[in-house]
Amino acid sequence: MRRRTFVQSALATAVAASVPVGQLLAASGRSTTKIAGDITAITGSGEAKVIEKAVVEELAASLRGRLLLPSSEGYDAARKVWNGMIDKRPALIVQCEGPADVTHAVNLARDYELLTAVRGGGHNVAGKGVCEGGIMIDLSPMQGVRVDPKARIAWAEAGTLLHALDHESQLYGLATPAGVVSHTGAAGLTLGGGFGRLSRVYGLTCDNVRSYDVITAAGEFKRARVSENPDLFWGLRGGGGNFGVVTGFEYQLHPVGTEFLAGAIMHPIANAREVFTFFAEVESTAPNELQISSNAIVLPNGKGFVSMGLFYNGDMAEGEKIMQPLREFGKPMNDDIGPMKYVDIQQRIDRNVPHGQRYYQKAGFFDGIQPGLIDAIMDIVDNPRPFSTTLIFSQVGGAIKDVPNDATAYANRAAQQQMVLGASWPKQHDQEDEYIDRVRKAWQTIAPFSNGVYTNNMMGDEGTKKVIANYGENYQRLVALKNKYDPTNLFRLNANVAPSV
Repeated sequence: MRRRTFVQSALATAVAASVPVGQLLAASGRSTTKIAGDITAITGSGEAKVIEKAVVEELAASLRGRLLLPSSEGYDAARKVWNGMIDKRPALIVQCEGPADVTHAVNLARDYELLTAVRGGGHNVAGKGVCEGGIMIDLSPMQGVRVDPKARIAWAEAGTLLHALDHESQLYGLATPAGVVSHTGAAGLTLGGGFGRLSRVYGLTCDNVRSYDVITAAGEFKRARVSENPDLFWGLRGGGGNFGVVTGFEYQLHPVGTEFLAGAIMHPIANAREVFTFFAEVESTAPNELQISSNAIVLPNGKGFVSMGLFYNGDMAEGEKIMQPLREFGKPMNDDIGPMKYVDIQQRIDRNVPHGQRYYQKAGFFDGIQPGLIDAIMDIVDNPRPFSTTLIFSQVGGAIKDVPNDATAYANRAAQQQMVLGASWPKQHDQEDEYIDRVRKAWQTIAPFSNGVYTNNMMGDEGTKKVIANYGENYQRLVALKNKYDPTNLFRLNANVAPSV
């Protein structure tokens, strides 16, 4: 029988004295999961494998957190992620309270070669944080955030949501560039690179990480930073979850204050071409302090709107002068530009992307707005689908492209814009496959103008060649890291870099 010793001396003593494991755990006041027998789980290669009851009991006893099985109370809630389209049932869910729990879960996953999902905030659109039949390492209970305002550093555990990071940092007028939806998980966002409203001045989220705490596939703790495990530090800055389970992040914060000039200028959907054309004209010459996006929402009945979202990271008086021509363009339906609290700005679009809605999207980067791209955009806007369609076209560039392309694993530094074509609907129905196919076909008209894709926006159906091409010249270096830290590809549910050993 394949077994790893998960239990500590207290449990060993109890076993020696013939005290049942369940009684020991009950005495500690910790809720327990009833383990009726052996468990059959799925391996990374898709085979069924039996995990003996005694091994499962040892795992449960080793945890400060909870082990959930399909029969456990709370199992269905724990397996749900942000995208309601994802409906997968792991054989085991380990809800981790700290790095020790993560280590025990990784050891079991490795020893039994289990299909392994790692969940941080559960916001990945492809649902990579949960798996069918394998083990789900759930980091969502780990949500501690600590800020040192003098050193301008924040430490965040791997289950932290962006709202918590912003909330603690903004007490001191500090922030790090991280996301535009506050219920996004910090871990997944950061490991994929990470964009935020501050990125054109301060770079990607991963550019602002000072160190990572990692549990590797071997169950070993590593700290990755410039002076310690620098190869791993390089790979974690944009290489995703390929090399281990990151349990903690150390972020560099910046003194940005608590209020910014921000808001949106809304135009009729009938004027979409003019708005996107104007966006193409102004965004290419915008200063780094200004971040602009041009967004369209089209409802099934053809109604909707197009807007320009604006955020200025600098002196408000100067920002007002820079924004004035944008506010004077056309005949807006609404303009709410004004001073806003940063934490409120970070939550502005939360209600547009609620948990449990069913989402499908395609995305890409652009090196400029070429002739024909706006025509392709308008073909989408002018032809409503039987679901809500969202097209988000935003600036990147600025400080992001000032970092050499090989300085981190993130490999799309030269991009000037990124686009997400998204679709959503409230519940499953018979036409869902048709909806997905229509989004794919619509994206085919956009794709020829794109160059690369943000890995955090991948739906998981892009294929291996797309991942390899996306990392470009950095890919072989990532393979070497994978060979070193995860040679069996335990951590494969991501934009996967397959080992070559």
